[in-house]
Amino acid sequence: MGICDIPSQSLLSDREVFRAHVQEAIDASRSGGTQVAVFLIDIHRLYEICSSLPEREAENFLQELARRVCQACPPDQVTGRIRLDEMVVLLRRTSREEVNRVGEALLRAFSVPVPVGLSGEIRLTASIGVSLLPSSNPTVTHLMRRADAALSMARRSTGERLFLYDSAAEEAEQRQVELERELRQVLVTGGLFLEFQPIVHLATGTMTGAETLLRWRTESGGLIMPGLFVPLAEHAGMMVAIGGWVIREAFRQWTTLKGHSQLRLAVNVTASQLADPQLLDVVEAGVAETAVNLDEVEFEITENTLLREDPRSIQQMYALREMGIKIVVDDFGTGYSSIGYLRRFPVDRLKIDRSFVMNIPESQKDCALTRAVLAMSEHLGIPVVAEGVEREEQRRFLELHGCSEAQGYLFSPPVKMNVLEKLPLLKLD
Repeated sequence: MGICDIPSQSLLSDREVFRAHVQEAIDASRSGGTQVAVFLIDIHRLYEICSSLPEREAENFLQELARRVCQACPPDQVTGRIRLDEMVVLLRRTSREEVNRVGEALLRAFSVPVPVGLSGEIRLTASIGVSLLPSSNPTVTHLMRRADAALSMARRSTGERLFLYDSAAEEAEQRQVELERELRQVLVTGGLFLEFQPIVHLATGTMTGAETLLRWRTESGGLIMPGLFVPLAEHAGMMVAIGGWVIREAFRQWTTLKGHSQLRLAVNVTASQLADPQLLDVVEAGVAETAVNLDEVEFEITENTLLREDPRSIQQMYALREMGIKIVVDDFGTGYSSIGYLRRFPVDRLKIDRSFVMNIPESQKDCALTRAVLAMSEHLGIPVVAEGVEREEQRRFLELHGCSEAQGYLFSPPVKMNVLEKLPLLKLD
């Protein structure tokens, strides 16, 4: 059973073949006292990539992926494709240490671009979910369900995108279920609140705007940051409702700020919100409630949301622009596709992701990438905001190379509106 030997029409039968291999491995583990592990590998946009290539190049591309997977694994692994865009690996007679080594090797394998054609290459990103055979219910079904759950967790992560489902992960999943229960009540019971982080003009040190940041204080009093609960809300189908509340509440608080008409309000909008047909109605309701001037408002949309090129989302971006709202590409530089969308979509501003800023000026590579983004944006006439500026040497580097604005703890942490209006950064005539 090989990765490239499975045509899409036979995926169903080959899932059964793979399950039979897993059952054999489980039976052997009972007598030998060894561990069994299943890796589910989601190579992002695999089906789209293969569909866009000529048949021979697509075949070579898949063969190269198969070669990399096999090189990363021990010789007796079982590999295959059980879905159109997912690869699977079974490790028999394995150990926790070997599972960790294989996971790291797979991440390294997918981090290297794959050459295609005579001079092209494709950069890949992947999510990997790993399941170890549970002691409480050692069945094929339970092992595969845990691998699916691990892959879902890996897809939500922002780091290396590998998640191992073990007893600690099971406890974490139970906590996620509890958080989801609380989150479903939060718009009724309260607990969500907003903070605002200043955006600063580097040359003058004055505040030019602020980004709205969502926070959640749970029933137990703990503070949950959006990096954890926003993916949870998206997964549970709650982000459209929560995002609507954020827009209206941000508008309301913004209009209480003295001198707000000289500043910009940035609000983060998720992929599900942008695709929601009611988004424009939510904005109009917010304007009716607060009389906010939409010329002051920016919607921050992640680069990966734009790269989906969803027709409804694109249509709504243009409609938002017609209403006066500016479109900002957040986390710029973290996407995995062409930056040609900057010519196709209505983009008014870029935000350099903090992962680049945090290592300048020490990292020559990040310095070069940041300079390239700034030079490109200047050529295109698109202003840039740098995120995550925490040190003076970062500020100097950015200003020297043409970055006009930044935000980060060097200037101010996120604060509530009653604190924002008292900051010395706010210098209005």
